[in-house]
Amino acid sequence: MPLLTRPRVSRGPIRTRDAWRAVAAASLSVLLVASGVSAAEANGPVVSETTSTETKGAKTLPELVVSPPAPLLDELATNYDFSVLVRNPGEDALPAGTLTLSLDTERVESTKELSDTFREPGVVLKTSKLNQIDGKSERAVTVSVPRADLLLGASSAPGVYRVRAVFTPETDPNAPKPTTVAPTVPSPTTPDAADETAADISGDTPVVWRGSGGSSVKLSFIVPLVLPSNIHTMPNPDQLGEVVPKLDELLTVAISEQATLAIDPRIIAGIRAYGDESPKAARDFLKRLESTSLTTFLLQFADADPAAQSAVGLKELLEPTSLDFVTRFGTFSGSADPEVPVDQREKAPTTDATPSPTDGANNNGEATDGNATGGSGSAPTLKQLMAWPEGTSMAWPAEGEADSSTLALLEASDISTVVLDSGNVTLKGGPQASLGNTSALVTDAGLATAARDALTARTETERSAGVASAAAQLALAAQTDSQGLVLGLDRGAVAEADDPTSLIKELAALAWVTATPQTAQAKGTASLKAAGTPEDRQELLRAAVNREPSVDEFSAILVNPEYLTGYQRTRLLDLFATRYADKDADFEKVARNYRKRDAELMQGVRTINTQNTQLVGTSTRVPVQLRNSLPFDATVSVDVVPASAALSVTESHFSEVAVAAEGTSRVLVPVRSRVSSGESGLVVNVTDNSGDLTVHTTTLSISISSVVETIALWTLGVLAALLLGFGIWRSVRRRQATTKVTAPRE
Repeated sequence: MPLLTRPRVSRGPIRTRDAWRAVAAASLSVLLVASGVSAAEANGPVVSETTSTETKGAKTLPELVVSPPAPLLDELATNYDFSVLVRNPGEDALPAGTLTLSLDTERVESTKELSDTFREPGVVLKTSKLNQIDGKSERAVTVSVPRADLLLGASSAPGVYRVRAVFTPETDPNAPKPTTVAPTVPSPTTPDAADETAADISGDTPVVWRGSGGSSVKLSFIVPLVLPSNIHTMPNPDQLGEVVPKLDELLTVAISEQATLAIDPRIIAGIRAYGDESPKAARDFLKRLESTSLTTFLLQFADADPAAQSAVGLKELLEPTSLDFVTRFGTFSGSADPEVPVDQREKAPTTDATPSPTDGANNNGEATDGNATGGSGSAPTLKQLMAWPEGTSMAWPAEGEADSSTLALLEASDISTVVLDSGNVTLKGGPQASLGNTSALVTDAGLATAARDALTARTETERSAGVASAAAQLALAAQTDSQGLVLGLDRGAVAEADDPTSLIKELAALAWVTATPQTAQAKGTASLKAAGTPEDRQELLRAAVNREPSVDEFSAILVNPEYLTGYQRTRLLDLFATRYADKDADFEKVARNYRKRDAELMQGVRTINTQNTQLVGTSTRVPVQLRNSLPFDATVSVDVVPASAALSVTESHFSEVAVAAEGTSRVLVPVRSRVSSGESGLVVNVTDNSGDLTVHTTTLSISISSVVETIALWTLGVLAALLLGFGIWRSVRRRQATTKVTAPRE
């Protein structure tokens, strides 16, 4: 590959009303009088209160989330239990204060109004006291509003309304309680001058009252079948066994709601690559997936982002080069050709044999040679592993990043349809839009954000708020005679969510939603808005692409060179994954870890340096330790020459030295010293077997002390002579004594 030259998650209804610095200042005057306030003193009935110290993320400003008991309020209910979550990620405690719940009685007429400032005045539904919230903790409370206090009835127009929650630290416990709530305006004072300024923390949630008035909206789902982020290359059989149940549930709900499936090719190729070693559940899932009548398309391998690839200057889409590093673990008793129709294929064996690659795979899904034994049959080719004749030709770039160069790259790759979000285009008409020479399926950005908030929620309050936001947007679309909406579920969120199917079911079950295949959506026209991949992400990706040839170079020392090139390309594709396009993904850290792994791979096979080797004789065999940093078996040549004339090497070349994957090997080098003492060394050169690639060169220091051997030999010789002489003398003495005793008397 030629070297390249230089050529977003929203919180939805959550809103912070002022700087945390003001809250910290207010806490000094409020803490003493407020710390003793309990939930029992609340004017409104707080049903429950829960405190948690588990907060994550780098945010330091407090935030508030409010959610309704259900997206559609039940007209016959006697009480409405709203859930409020106040999170304090800072170090300092958030002082006790008043929590106020209010209603905007004016109906929301458009999705834009959902993010507008809360209308003034808002009718207060309930107020209650909230205790101090310690630093790095959160508190969830349930505020129950009686039906009579809601001020929405049979005469109220059906549609979407807004409920707002405001938490205000108390500076005066005797101040009268408000009857209306005006929007909180940030203090004009600077943070340093805000010593006596309290900060309101607020959030709002939409609720649907009496449905959408009988109208409905056509909704199409794009359901991604993708792997979690802890799998960086290919899944091993154990990992397949873990992810397949959720994938199977997604397939079931997709069939039920006539959704479109966006499939990571690693799932298909991974199941096929292990053959009979794949879990039976995985093989059954693949059969079911192959036989579905749903519209399906393959994402880029590892969900690599086409927009990022065009941004860094690639002229063609990245593709895997080999998956032999995976198929070596498989066993293949039959040869089911993916090109053959499903009903004509030979049934796959149903053996539950224990997969071998789990012994040689690390926690990142990166396999080493380990106990790979291969299979009895021939492994499928890359083309067979990747074949998906059932799919349509589509691509799905990261949200909001596609530009004209992205479309040109896709067109050059014979991809005729692209999935774009509404923030990336100007759309007229239905979501099936023409876009120059390309067809576009336009997803709704606001709806996707609400769904992502629900999928990534850490608490039930946050999840319910996301669902309520999505339901309200759908109700507004129904009331405004929308020509149809497409919801593209966030790929990263679906991969990490415990139960993504429940969200799809909830939205599809709404009375104002009609689940519709994407092919039945209305036609329209679209034009691109200015967009692109952030420059910092481009630079990190470009650097990774430029390092790929340097890593691939070390394939020359492997028993199977294609293992490393295929493995490295798979890693690179994963680095381009769309989930890293999110502004909260911390891509800099991801790229740093990737670069660190590249550096490990580029160590290849190296000599392990010892502090100092002592040569105490005129000749010996010096051990040279080799360490293989690659996850595959290597064979190298080792050449050893003395660093000075003080040493001579009787055998200097060692060929075909085997070093196991991520293991060590030892070469014994015969060495003779030419001096009695001194310092010298051995220059060790590690190359591939052809000698064309030098992998590592180092000098091992050796201290020569052959005089020690001479002294030791002389000492041993003298001791032996003395011992022999003493033995002779003792024998003579004994014989003389015996002669005297036995001599006859005269």
